[in-house]
Amino acid sequence: MPFDQVGGAQALTTVFEGKQVHQKISEQFLIERVKAMIFKKALSRYFAAAIAILTLVGCQGKVPDSILSPVDQTVADTIYYSGKIYTVNSAQPWVEAVAIKDGRFVAVGSNKQVMELVTSDTTLVDLNGAMMMPGLHDAHFHTGHAVKRELDCTPRQFAPSGLEQVLIDCSHQRMEGYPWLVINGLEMWGDPVDKKLLDKIFSNIPVLINDVSLHNVLVNSKALELAGIDRNTPDPKGGKIIRDSITGELTGVLAEYSAIKLVKGVIPPYPSHKLEKSILESFKKLLSRGITSYQDAGTDEAQWSLINDIDSKGIPMPYITAHFRYGEGRGLESILSQREQYRTPHVAPDGVKVYLDGIPVPPAFTHVPLDENGKVIEDNLLVSRDQLAEKLVEWDKAGLKVKMHASGEGAVRVALEAIEATRKVNGDSGIWHETAHTSDVSPDDFTRFAELNAVAEISPYFWHLNSIVGQTGYQFATLHKGGALMTIGSDYPVVESFNPFPPLQGVLTREGESISRGEAIKMLTLNSAESIGKQADFGSIEVGKVANMVVLDRNLLEIPSEEVSQTQVLKTILDGNMVFDRL
Repeated sequence: MPFDQVGGAQALTTVFEGKQVHQKISEQFLIERVKAMIFKKALSRYFAAAIAILTLVGCQGKVPDSILSPVDQTVADTIYYSGKIYTVNSAQPWVEAVAIKDGRFVAVGSNKQVMELVTSDTTLVDLNGAMMMPGLHDAHFHTGHAVKRELDCTPRQFAPSGLEQVLIDCSHQRMEGYPWLVINGLEMWGDPVDKKLLDKIFSNIPVLINDVSLHNVLVNSKALELAGIDRNTPDPKGGKIIRDSITGELTGVLAEYSAIKLVKGVIPPYPSHKLEKSILESFKKLLSRGITSYQDAGTDEAQWSLINDIDSKGIPMPYITAHFRYGEGRGLESILSQREQYRTPHVAPDGVKVYLDGIPVPPAFTHVPLDENGKVIEDNLLVSRDQLAEKLVEWDKAGLKVKMHASGEGAVRVALEAIEATRKVNGDSGIWHETAHTSDVSPDDFTRFAELNAVAEISPYFWHLNSIVGQTGYQFATLHKGGALMTIGSDYPVVESFNPFPPLQGVLTREGESISRGEAIKMLTLNSAESIGKQADFGSIEVGKVANMVVLDRNLLEIPSEEVSQTQVLKTILDGNMVFDRL
């Protein structure tokens, strides 16, 4: 708010009087005192400027209009004060106030220090003792799936026993004028499923149901027909067309991306105006959770022209590091050409996403484990070891960060081997390549992340939610002890929420594998910024960095670990502007 509208005047007396004032003081009196202080400061600046001007022109000519301005231009657009501000800067971990100019921090310190930059045009925000910290980063988010999820029929996660009711309910929720019915949220790790019920209810309408993991789909006969899939269609490389073990008939289940795209490739595009509306809603929801940046783990190019347009209009949106999905006929030249096409102030298309394996759950168990002798079982490996090493060297030279989906111990091993080969050929490029999910890591590989400057991106969302894919692994403390740079990714919409505080609690409460509060918070802030090579701009509250922050309803460093998941974001500040305010 403008200075003459500032509330909470009594709190300002500490700053301007140099001592705490206990008696009641009128707001107008305090405002006048502050204005007088501002005038005095401005007068001293103009006096210094006048001396310089007189010296310059020798008191003989007209003073140029261009230099009739204060010498000191360091003034604040906005000041947040009287807070418990956790900076994630080890040299200055806690401060009271911050000043922002042109979207970046220009002062970080005590109320008294920061208020030196106040002018009559400065907006003052009293934090009233609330905790403020850097904006949060989600290291694994799927923009394309998240946006389409809002347009599809998306009930809460459901078991096969609830399939019939979901089909009936979703029959009334089809997108008007759209020929397909797409449903999300089926659990496929319980009872087996097939297309019979879908065919019974929808004989002429193509239906596709995404399972919870997004690594499997269930489709009906009409969808198979449109995709040209029959019992003689061979499994594509890296995917499986699931058949009845006795009759050989198609069950309607397709496992992994190369098989799924056989059907998704014939689904018509969603209407652009609906996609744009959904993208805007997704951005608003992310910002409301304090997420000011994220990595898009598998860029959907069909949406990026819309996102470019959103950014060009100045509409608030998180900073995005986009990873192009490898394996769709794209060579390096194609990726690089699209890379610049989609670059905007808030989008850095500087990554590649590679699937090395699937997931360690039914119906297909497509992860890559190690055998009893510690050797990689390569049956489900989606990219050969030699090919991965060759491509990683190529991408690293081109300045592309590679995110490798690796849920099995064997897949993690293959990823680390490829990073090691790349370091030997290219040297240390400064790019932090990473394993995504990193669900299980062999004891032989715990220290290799630090040795290779590789990131362990983990998914404590699965652990905290106690889903079937979170029962084992997730060695937070062991990886940290080994020196790994760790980040937190939600994998939304594989999980039902991208709220960062429940998984943060999971990192703090995993028995035998929990880590300290400070280290856990770094996973969502400074570690993530370093991972994407943006630590000079993001990840901590320091002078010169972009002013991305969140204000919370409780102090994460003081409350019991069991209450962390209940944390609410009160305000989100992006580029120095308040883009979400719960109050």
